[in-house]
Amino acid sequence: MRNKLPSYYQYWGKANKSFDQAGGNFHLLAYHSLDVAAVGKALIDEQRPLTFDIAIFLDIPPKQVQELVVLFLALHDLGKFASAFQKLIPSDQVNLFKPGHCDLYDGRNYRHDRMGLYFWQHIESLVFNELFSIFEVNKRDRQHAEIKKSLMVIMDCMLGHHGQPVDTKDVSAIKAFTEPTNMLAVEEFFRDVVDCLQPDLPLEKFSSKEWRKKLEQVSWQIAGLAVLADWVGSDSHFFTYQTEPIALEDYWLKAQQIAQKALAATDLNKAPIITPFQSIQAHYGYAPTPLQRWAETIEINDQPQLFILEDVTGAGKTEAALALTHRLMEAGAAEGFYFGLPTMATSNAMFARVAKHYQQMLTSEGAQPSIVLAHGAREMNDIFREAVLASGSTDTNYYQTDSTATAQCNHWLADSKKKALLAPVGVGTIDQALLAVLPRRHQSLRLLGLNRKVLIFDEVHAADEFMFELLESLLALHLHQGGSAILLTATLSLKQRQRLVNVWLNAGQFPSYPLQQQAFPLATKVALQQQSVLEQPLASRKDVSKEVAITTLNTLDACIDTILTAVAQGQCVVWVRNTVDDALAAFKNLQEQLENPEDCLLFHSRFVLADRKSIENKVLSIFGKHGDNSVRKGKVLIATQVFQESLDADADIMITDICPIDDLIQRAGRLHRHTRDHQGRHQANIHDARAQATLYIHAPEFTATPASDWLSKDFRNTQYVYRSPGRLWLGLRELLTLGAIRMPSEARQLIEAVYSDDAYNTIPATLTNQENQLIGEERSKAAKAKSQLLQWQQFGYSAESASGWYEDNSDISTRHSDIETVEVLLLKLNEAGQLAPWIDDEKFAVPLSTVKMSKHKFADKLQPIPATFANAVSQLEQQYQPIKYRQLWLPALDKNYTYHSTTGFCQVQKQEVL
Repeated sequence: MRNKLPSYYQYWGKANKSFDQAGGNFHLLAYHSLDVAAVGKALIDEQRPLTFDIAIFLDIPPKQVQELVVLFLALHDLGKFASAFQKLIPSDQVNLFKPGHCDLYDGRNYRHDRMGLYFWQHIESLVFNELFSIFEVNKRDRQHAEIKKSLMVIMDCMLGHHGQPVDTKDVSAIKAFTEPTNMLAVEEFFRDVVDCLQPDLPLEKFSSKEWRKKLEQVSWQIAGLAVLADWVGSDSHFFTYQTEPIALEDYWLKAQQIAQKALAATDLNKAPIITPFQSIQAHYGYAPTPLQRWAETIEINDQPQLFILEDVTGAGKTEAALALTHRLMEAGAAEGFYFGLPTMATSNAMFARVAKHYQQMLTSEGAQPSIVLAHGAREMNDIFREAVLASGSTDTNYYQTDSTATAQCNHWLADSKKKALLAPVGVGTIDQALLAVLPRRHQSLRLLGLNRKVLIFDEVHAADEFMFELLESLLALHLHQGGSAILLTATLSLKQRQRLVNVWLNAGQFPSYPLQQQAFPLATKVALQQQSVLEQPLASRKDVSKEVAITTLNTLDACIDTILTAVAQGQCVVWVRNTVDDALAAFKNLQEQLENPEDCLLFHSRFVLADRKSIENKVLSIFGKHGDNSVRKGKVLIATQVFQESLDADADIMITDICPIDDLIQRAGRLHRHTRDHQGRHQANIHDARAQATLYIHAPEFTATPASDWLSKDFRNTQYVYRSPGRLWLGLRELLTLGAIRMPSEARQLIEAVYSDDAYNTIPATLTNQENQLIGEERSKAAKAKSQLLQWQQFGYSAESASGWYEDNSDISTRHSDIETVEVLLLKLNEAGQLAPWIDDEKFAVPLSTVKMSKHKFADKLQPIPATFANAVSQLEQQYQPIKYRQLWLPALDKNYTYHSTTGFCQVQKQEVL
């Protein structure tokens, strides 16, 4: 070591308390920088597939990829050398730097990550001297400019280690937060880090514009690595605070050993072991369906591939997708998968199915790889180990808007819907994956989590134009980073399938391919290596072939009479309504007319999670596979769309409000879903003892010449939800023409009769204005989605890639909605007279007590919490951190709205004055 210690040894980088408090401690900045670099070195080990993929793409050896990332990771916290940052925690420590006069730290506009850009720009000449001295580079020539740009690409990744690129505007203003001595310390640190690491860099590549463009494309993954490395490298349980100076070379050896231990305590650096795929029969215990047989025999390889599987509900699409995924992983195309579904409810159901099987697909040394459900669920916490940092200790936040890496990590990983992307196996909503192409904090971490995974998305037909634009961008980006995707659907239009195939081909720089097949069921495979598109018609099992007769009911009274008749005959009935308000009205009406009002259940989206789960369980006990006549007889369920989305339920009689044809087919799938004997018991491989299944459609009377208010006159709420009376008219016309829903033989005919271009031309003129208005709205949605997307094709990970970046809890969304929603937390007064969440639960009281509702229609009209409860609210916020993102409501004090476990959230019924 030198006779005189370099000045950078006087700068702290992390602290757990103010230095003047008992027990306060700090970690020198130089060592924290090496901690993070050491974790990065392990994460991008030259033997890892990700490193190998980046190396091939950049045309450099994997070792150079690793050393490039490691060197610049050591510079990720240059901004902490600023005197304003060093002043944050006053210290009387003799050996620490004593800041002089400068502006006070601004953790909102000039955080330490952004201040690093100022120091980086001012040591540019030093960087050239240290790294590029072997080249004769003139500052004024093009070569110098290209090197500078290439260096900035990699530094943008490192400076953006808090989850989003740093703002590059007005960098000169940062000078006010620094002193000249800071710059001298930065320069010394850079020289010594280069001497310590002795990096072997692809220096000759930096001057190539073409190579820089490639570096920009992989910068999205590198940025995710920087976030992850900073998180793990900030875990003080492993990287204990070093306050006494030791040589960088000695500490570097120590940091690398610690990094291996820190990563070993998580699932973040463990490549799971893929078990050999055998067969559907061997893994599931039954003979494969035609679709599953195709999935277990179709030729696959280790290259990116797209599969679109179209078949009826019950045909085993999930198992076919898992078989394909298993084979793709075995072939070396992936190391895990993420199963994305349209709603939280469907992901709940899918999680249980995947959890039973994934252990046959993946294993790991010492413990089973993690599977994570992408939203809060108690069952997950009881059954599965989760990938978390080993330490519960935290560092002191630098500023109220500048959290430490440990705090950010704990907050992010505590949110299971995000963590599901980092686990080897994740199940959740499609939204969490789509956020990887939107400018939200930690986007790069989501993208990194999807790397080397198979994306499985179910019910892709349900995506509107807004979501479809995001899906297209995500598929293209996933293909770009070498991923494969499997898309599942029962009702995809030819137009939608063509778009998805073209996205994959065009992203691979191949021309579009006109699809030919109209068959159903159908499997489509797109393989870029062979430049081929395979459309394979498939047979369908007899037991999933189904015919459901169609009858229309044109009035509410006719619906009520149909239900009462069925109840009198001992049948169980489901009525699916299009809005919560309509469901509440029907529930009230039926309860007044049923002999046993408690035989009528209500299920909609305005229940808190705890009650929703309770109702789900009750519904399944009655209408599910294992219910029989002893519990089903005479029961009625009034439900909204949540019924068709999540429950494996089965009705004897079903009524549905008129809805789009694909939704209607899905609802019909819950009618006589399970074959039953005369006692109502489910029996496989028998003829259903019930009479012919009939779907009653509550709809306006069909006419070939509808008036412009054909739908809105008596179905105002339905028109408000679906907005396309023309398409609903087309669907009803086709159903009445066919007289039944015959699946799968007429599935394609039903869909194309509504959604094809030819179908549009047959919409009556009285309804075309509304249809054209909707088309305009859909185009507007698509344009809005495009405007929000990251421009990852044109830019690297930088502020230029989007017009603005948003916090992770911001309103930028994966779904377009005209209805702004709010999460409302219900509160009650407990026995001690204190405010408490509505549901008592040791771990999940807040999510279990929360309901989502329209902001303008309901949330803005709720009775605010009185000021007299200010202290009680403050105590709640300290006890339950997620509360600050929710609106608080105390139903007991509200005269206009109420909540009950039977009816959910609703308006108080005003008593009529006689």
